Order: sequence, then C-alpha cells, then structure tokens
Amino acid sequence: MWTIIFFLWFLSQLAGFGALIHLLLSRKRTTSLVLWALWLLIFPALGIPLYLTIGSDRIRRRSIPSHPPGEHLEDPNAPLGSPEIAPLLQNVSHLSGNTLTRASGLKLLPDTTTYYPHLLESIDKAEKFVHIQTYVFRMDSAGDRLLEALCRAAKRGVEVRLLVDEIGSASTRTRYFKPLIQAGGQFSWCMTVQPFRNRYFLNLRNHRKIQVIDGKIAYVGGMNFGVEYEGKDSEVGPWRDMQMSVRGPVVDALQTVFATDWSFATEEWLADRHYTGFSNDDANIPVTVVNSGPDEPDRSFLKTFIFTCNHAKERLDVFTPYFGPEESVILAMQLAARRGVRVRMLIPTPNEHQYMVDIGRAHYEQLMEDGVEVYEYHEAVHHGKVYIIDDNLFVLGSTNLDARSLRINFETTLLIEDRDTVAQLDKHYEVFFERAERIELEKFRNQPLTDKLKQGISRLFVPIL
Repeated sequence: MWTIIFFLWFLSQLAGFGALIHLLLSRKRTTSLVLWALWLLIFPALGIPLYLTIGSDRIRRRSIPSHPPGEHLEDPNAPLGSPEIAPLLQNVSHLSGNTLTRASGLKLLPDTTTYYPHLLESIDKAEKFVHIQTYVFRMDSAGDRLLEALCRAAKRGVEVRLLVDEIGSASTRTRYFKPLIQAGGQFSWCMTVQPFRNRYFLNLRNHRKIQVIDGKIAYVGGMNFGVEYEGKDSEVGPWRDMQMSVRGPVVDALQTVFATDWSFATEEWLADRHYTGFSNDDANIPVTVVNSGPDEPDRSFLKTFIFTCNHAKERLDVFTPYFGPEESVILAMQLAARRGVRVRMLIPTPNEHQYMVDIGRAHYEQLMEDGVEVYEYHEAVHHGKVYIIDDNLFVLGSTNLDARSLRINFETTLLIEDRDTVAQLDKHYEVFFERAERIELEKFRNQPLTDKLKQGISRLFVPIL
C-alpha cells in the first residue's frame, strides 16, 4: 500500500518538475510565468493538469510563407503606400509570416444580411475552388445554408475544402458535414487534440475567418456561421459585426494562409501554382496581411497595434468585443492620448462572454486618466474587430485586444491604407458612438465596491488566459 502511495507521489513530483522546467524554458511573460509557477508549486494536484491542458501557448509547425514586399508591382523596389504610410507598412511586413501586397474592390459587409448572401453568391458562381475557414460553424439554419451551397459547388466539380476549429464549434458534430464529403468536398477540424501525432492543443484556437473563392475574391473579418450572428438567438440578442470582401493580389496571400492551416490539419499541401495567380485586377490599395499565432515569434499583431498607435497623429478609434490586453497595449494607447491624439474605445456590454466585460472595465480608469475616451455600447453585441487610424488607415480582421488573440490564437488581420473605406467606416461607426454611453472618470471611480472587487478579481486571470 505504502509502496503504491510513494510511487504515485514520485510520479506527481516528476510530472510537476517536468512541467516547471517546461514553464521556465517557455517565452511566457514574467507575470504569467510567476502565476503558473505558483500554481505548480503550491497547488500541484490542480496546477499540473491545468498547465498540461491549457498552459501551452507555443507550437512548432510549418510557418506561413512570407512574400517579398512589393512582389506584385511592376517595379518591386517601388514603395507601397503614400510617403507617410509606406514605412509603417514596410515595418509590419517584416514581421514573421506577413505579406505586403495590394488590393482592390474593398467592400464592407457590416452584418449577415449583406455578408451571407454575398458569400453564398460567390460560392454558387465558383468554377475552380472554394476554401472556407471559420472558428464557429453551427448546426442551425445559418450553417445549413452554407453547407448546402458548398454541397452544390462540390457536385458541380468545384474543389471544396472546409476547415473548422474544433473547440470553437464544439457543439457541432462531425456527421453534420457528411453530406459535403458525399458530394465530393473535403472537411477537416483544425487544432484537433491528436496524442498519436504529439498534438495537445486544448488551449490553442484557430480563430481565423477566411474564405477564398477561385483565387479571385476573398473574405476576412470577424463573422462566423450561426443564427446568433443573424441576431436570431434569444439568449444572445441583437448582433453587430464586420466582414469585408477583397480582390487583387491580397487574395493570393490569404489563400497561402488557408493552405498553411489546411496542411497543418490534414498534412495535404496545396501547391500555390494551382490556387494563386488568378487575380487580374488593377489593384492599387496597399495592404499588409498580418498573421499571428503561437507558431510565430514576433507577436505580429501586438507589434502592429503598437506601431499604429505610435503612428496616429489625430485620432485612433478602437472597436473590439473583448478587451483584456497586455500592459504594452494600454501604454501605447495612453502615450497616443498624451501626444494629443484623440483615442476612443467602444466596448459592447452585451457579451457572449460576460466575464470579459469585467476584465475590460478593470482597465478603464488608467486609460481615462490619460485622456482615452471609453464608450460602452448597450444595444447589441458588437463582435467586429476594427481599428481606425487618422483618416486614411484601418485594421480589420479576426484579432481582438485580449490576451488570447494577442498571444495564443491563430489570427489574420489586414492593415490597409484607403481613405474611401475609412470614410465608410466612419459613417458606420459614428452612429455607434452617438448611441453609446461615454464612461465618466469620476462616476466610474465611485462605482460600488462589489463591482471594483469583481473587476479586480477578473484581472488576475488575464495573464494565464
């Protein structure tokens, strides 16, 4: 009996020691490292299984190929972007996995009444291939419509590939996609836990939302597929979001992102020559495709956001449903405000993850003390991830300003210089600011003690999310 107890104790100590060594060799931030070390040393029975399941935020895999800046230009050495923006685009493109290229035909799709029909029409017109990557794919009427369109395309002989995150779509069963496979299409889960392939990715998510059709048009943004995104889920309520369709050489860069993720999930590599080079558009809008995730060392989006904060001269508007960032993000916003930049942040209070509201509020005071304007939008969930810099630059994609998006999730976001689209975004979002509540610093300081404690406690979990 005592021998068994000693053996189990020895195994637990060995596991704890191994987890601690792995932790110390990781590239975690100091605060996160200290918190995990305390869990492992003080509560090993709970800390060890937690660390083994959700502690990892780095993996090794085939990285997304970076294309040389300006490779699609007649003069590859010519700078992309206006003289004031070109250096920023170049700096961001030099981060790992990013591509500086061009786009055309930008079209904002601010809700499912515009996005879903636009995408379904593109699928129905597809002749060569349809590649769909998403985080959430529900087994409901919204999912049914997309699945039926994919089946129709596959039956026409179009190559159809569907890549879905298994954790994000945990309620969806594999058998739901059987009609697509029977029609000749392909389906795969992404980030699946596969012990026999040495994959334990319970804490990692592929949060990208990319759709590429025939190499001619692509979609990117924050929208998934389910009735809640149509505002038809009574438990979630009204929903606002943002997606965008793009054309031009940027479609090739997005196809490369899909191909890399598809290869990781299925071990099938999609050769570029078969799926790129179909765009003949006269594209002249400079864009950097920002890819970030646990497989790249540069924390590309985090650095991109800091670059854009430092670049802002007149204003910075931040729209994110989840706000629980690293201190470097807070500092970048504070410094921009102190330079005289008007910094506004809009956070929705209806939220599918209500604890994120408290985490966000825990940072309000330090932001407002330096002049950042904080607004709360109470009418609906706003799930879009959009960042507007001055009157000619914006960021749009899947990346939130929370610890998971900045450090753990696979994300894809576009950094684009285009005055016309910024003007459209301004017109769209100014209505949100008008209908939102601006948080006043003194009133916020006088909130009930219970609210302050709830926010403080929630903030403790940010480093280990």
